[in-house]
Amino acid sequence: MDDVKILRVNDLMQRMGIGRDRAYAIMRSKGFPAMKIGVTYFVTETNFYRWLDDYAGKEFKFDNEKGA
Repeated sequence: MDDVKILRVNDLMQRMGIGRDRAYAIMRSKGFPAMKIGVTYFVTETNFYRWLDDYAGKEFKFDNEKGA
């Protein structure tokens, strides 16, 4: 079995070129495949890129934004 790569908030920040607040907002959003253990959010690299591909050409709305 291949090793599963786990991404944290800092990894999202680097890969997407976004700040900490936006990265946490994405991790907490309903459609994002994150898991939370204690106070720490995680997402597998595979699920992250699958989610990213699903949003290709679309506008992502944060849960607290109108029309989300």
